[in-house]
Amino acid sequence: MIAKHCLRRLALGVMTVLGLPAFVSLAPAAAQDYQDKGFYQSYVFGTPDDPSEEWLLAYGGRLYDMWWAVLFADPPQSTHPAYPKAGKQSGPATWRCVECHGWDYMGSEGSFGAGPHYTGIKGIAAMAGTDPGRIQNVLRGPLHGFTTEMIPDPAMSALALFVSKGQLDTAPLIDRSTGRINGDAVRGKTVFQNVCAICHDYDGMAWITGDEDELQTLGAIANADPWRGLHKVMNGQTYADMPAMRAFGQQTVLDILTYAQSLPQDAQ
Repeated sequence: MIAKHCLRRLALGVMTVLGLPAFVSLAPAAAQDYQDKGFYQSYVFGTPDDPSEEWLLAYGGRLYDMWWAVLFADPPQSTHPAYPKAGKQSGPATWRCVECHGWDYMGSEGSFGAGPHYTGIKGIAAMAGTDPGRIQNVLRGPLHGFTTEMIPDPAMSALALFVSKGQLDTAPLIDRSTGRINGDAVRGKTVFQNVCAICHDYDGMAWITGDEDELQTLGAIANADPWRGLHKVMNGQTYADMPAMRAFGQQTVLDILTYAQSLPQDAQ
């Protein structure tokens, strides 16, 4: 059986061949006339004229995830100079903030304390509440080495704002030993079936985008890595027309993910 996310991808491919408008195009918005953007392009690649703080926090969260995908830029091909020899990754992945600091923002003291993403690097939790200007200086400094050519100043401001004000203390939200999320599955079901199912279908098996290891079902993601699920539901998925549920509050996000943990985990 072909997984539903594969069927959605196949459908997009057919639409492209037939010259029909696809839901997601990776063409940069700045290079197109508004009429050619496609239905969701201003949301995926554009910015509001007057962004709210919640929008900036979610945008910064997506930059933390994979900044070059958000900026529609080519990723660095080299391994980050500061990436430790103890790490198991190489190349572009080592330039992602999350690769060293984790989905739970705790680095080596959290869910990245062992396994393929272990680096021994501390998280960013201690930077919560720090002046964003100071955070920008750290990110522009020699250790991180993010130049304005990589991350322009407006995007850097949003990333620093996320580090300062957008992090969640996941310790009381997700049980470290079991991965169970502390939310209300009944309320989460209501939100999921009326909002999330528009793209993901009622069983959470449709329209999953991202890295190869993310091409699963929502049930699998919510159970295998609830911290990643929390970050992405809060802030949206990079290069995809996925809403940032941060706007509806932390509890709503927890409820959605608690319900998602009850969804099927097998994509076949």
